[in-house]
Amino acid sequence: MNLHFITNVQLKNIIGKDLINNDNIAILELVKNAFDANAKRTDISFVNLKNNDDLSIEKYSSRTSRLIIRDNGVGMDINDIKNKWLNIAYSEKKKKSYQHNRMMAGAKGVGRFSCDRLGEFLNLYTKKEESSEFILLQLNWRQFEVDDEKKEIQDVVLEYEILSTTELEMRGIKPFKHGVVLEIIKLRSQWVYWEQPKWNTEKLVNLRTYLERLINPNQAFEKNDFGIYLNAPEFEEENKNAEEKAKFIGRIENSVFEKLNFKATSIECEVQDNGATTLTTLKDKGETIFWIKEKNEFSDFIKDAKCIIFYLNPYSKAFFTKQTGIRPVNYGSIYLFLNGFRIPPYGEEGDDWLGLEFRKQQGYARFLGTRDIVGRIEVLDRDDYFRIVSSREGLVENECYKKLTNGFFNKTLKRLEKYVVDGLAWDSIPKDLNISDIEKKIISGAISENDLQYREDEITKKRRTYSSIHSIIAAKATDVIELYVNEELILNKIQEEKINSEREFEQLLSDFESKKIDGDALNRILQKKALENEDLQRQIKELSKYSTVDATTKAIAELQYYKSIVEKQTATILELQKRLREIDEQHRSEVYNLQQHLSSAIDEKFKEAQKRKEAEEYADKIKIEKEKEVQIERLKVEFYKKQSTPETDALIHHVKNNNSKIKQEINNLMANLNMMPIEKTYKNKLLESLFVILRLSNKSLKATDLILESDLSEADIQKINLPSFISGYLSTIDTKLKVHYKTKIEYFMVFGSKLDLALIIDNFLDNSEAWKAKNIWFSCYLQNDNMILNIYDDGEGLSQEFSNNPNEIFQFRKTGKNNGTGFGLYLVQESLRKMNATIIVDSPVNKTGMNFKIIFK
Repeated sequence: MNLHFITNVQLKNIIGKDLINNDNIAILELVKNAFDANAKRTDISFVNLKNNDDLSIEKYSSRTSRLIIRDNGVGMDINDIKNKWLNIAYSEKKKKSYQHNRMMAGAKGVGRFSCDRLGEFLNLYTKKEESSEFILLQLNWRQFEVDDEKKEIQDVVLEYEILSTTELEMRGIKPFKHGVVLEIIKLRSQWVYWEQPKWNTEKLVNLRTYLERLINPNQAFEKNDFGIYLNAPEFEEENKNAEEKAKFIGRIENSVFEKLNFKATSIECEVQDNGATTLTTLKDKGETIFWIKEKNEFSDFIKDAKCIIFYLNPYSKAFFTKQTGIRPVNYGSIYLFLNGFRIPPYGEEGDDWLGLEFRKQQGYARFLGTRDIVGRIEVLDRDDYFRIVSSREGLVENECYKKLTNGFFNKTLKRLEKYVVDGLAWDSIPKDLNISDIEKKIISGAISENDLQYREDEITKKRRTYSSIHSIIAAKATDVIELYVNEELILNKIQEEKINSEREFEQLLSDFESKKIDGDALNRILQKKALENEDLQRQIKELSKYSTVDATTKAIAELQYYKSIVEKQTATILELQKRLREIDEQHRSEVYNLQQHLSSAIDEKFKEAQKRKEAEEYADKIKIEKEKEVQIERLKVEFYKKQSTPETDALIHHVKNNNSKIKQEINNLMANLNMMPIEKTYKNKLLESLFVILRLSNKSLKATDLILESDLSEADIQKINLPSFISGYLSTIDTKLKVHYKTKIEYFMVFGSKLDLALIIDNFLDNSEAWKAKNIWFSCYLQNDNMILNIYDDGEGLSQEFSNNPNEIFQFRKTGKNNGTGFGLYLVQESLRKMNATIIVDSPVNKTGMNFKIIFK
């Protein structure tokens, strides 16, 4: 015995009003049917909405509410009605995806049951062009709404009539050459209602907005090939007097993106060459940043598609509202158009079908959310890969759906995202601007695009964009067919670095000729040049691995030329280094001669020391201390009054160098003396004399340092990258302390003297050693556009006399050490003041040692 399914009469509800639960979607399905029937025009008209007899009549009359959907498609004959329209789940698209030179929009074969969702009764009028008569099919959907388990849907008898033109007009329907008229009677939803003192037409306005977003005239058909018109004759006066955004009568057009003629950031990715390649173009405020043609890695399913995404910064959101009349948050985000029609509810306000908000929660400052972007994905599906769910709300999430969303769209989004975050730093507006006020002024027209201010200038953004361009493009060289990178990005970067490099090189040559540079400084410059050359090589390698257009290729050639300049500068510096070594050899000979002379002087000094008495030695010590105080006062005056010249600088440098050599040789003599077999009393006397000379030498060295540090001539003032200088200088110092250095920034430029900075750092190192510290830390970070330098140690810290006001330590002659002069930290404060910087004593770290906070502005 054979069995078969029974189609109960209640099936109508399941595939009709219960399945399609949105009036707008129901109308959309009927419009798509008209499109598939090759209609050039579809009219949607509401009748008898204000005054009707819906609640007072069992069936319907001429005063009953109506929705009439008329199209001028090919129409149907009685065989089409019997074998197609009344054939549940029959769809032409299942047999062919193209019809009448159009991609077909319908798919399931149940869209006709949208009529059940919209009204209780249906009169279907249709005619083919070759026929002279009209067919009328009448449906009373209540006949299917009976609770009878034995009654099948086929048991409901449907009658049709053949009408003449006159009979058609008598029924209130205007004659037509071909097409279909759906007269949906006794509407199930209340489309308007009286709200003192006027009619509320919000549902009709929402329908128009919905229909505007449902079609994509740039994709499936020519702009004038298919038109949708919405009408409600009873509301023509209300529509005439309404605001533009509240009007609903007239032609439906999706012109939102056509209105976006303000300067925004956007990316477009289009599949080309029958699915073999993709062309991605990133633009910013009308300027192309790059475009790349590459192999389509999703070609198995994505054969004809386009993705367009706009990033809306606060200014762009205001211009969007001004030009469209819709706030971006109310418009939606990324819409999906399949074969020319939008797939709801994707992209609507509150719908996150692409998971953008979830991603943004994972990294708020790294990812774009639905409030940051608007756009669309367009797909022409000739192979029926994409399937619409029966409820008409979205697509079946099959493999091709995942390739579209997680693959094609995400790849495009991430490139835009990387550019916005890493290149533009979100294109932020100044912190002191009120975006609400700015938005009002933009919408009113008081502010134009030429008046906009950003937190960063264009040069800074382009510099950062260039440095991150390869991570933005993020493409495999083997997949790239052709690449264009904005040549101005490359050339501007080269020009900027070239100017800075030439200026620094000229200064280097000048300093060498004036003997203001040593071997360590040359080594640091060589290291910098090596890093610069390495970076240029990396840039050239990254760009050269792609096949590029002529403009980009020429820019790469300029990059290679600049690299050759850097290499020539490096060769010159190596030559200077060689000459400096030769000069050092000559100095060593002079030191040897000085050492011989010094030995004779030491012998004489020892003979004199033997003749001195203890009282005379004590008197000499007192005298030395007094002279020290007098000298400090004199240096304080000279600190403010000295006007040096290149000649005096050279002399002071010579004095300092000679004293350094004297100091070294004394240390060597004292070390050697300890190893000699000399009588102890004689050796001690000799060591005491050497110590006095050594102390005088140190005193002289300190004096020359202070004099040099107080030089106010312009020759010492230069632009210094502070984090780089601190790092380089700390790597060369010789100290008992364990030095720690950490920084969160790479660049912060100040105007000042490198000698001043060296003296400041030396002073802190000396103080920490005196305070019996074992470690000292230098820490750099940014705060409110200022660079903060914290210097702290784990020593004994300040004495109790400074507990009430620690910052007194910076006053002249104030000292926290038993043998301190009180000049060191005063000099530090004065030197920092020249650099527009301030210093304070901060709270000790871990309640131990000293902590100084320096603020560079």
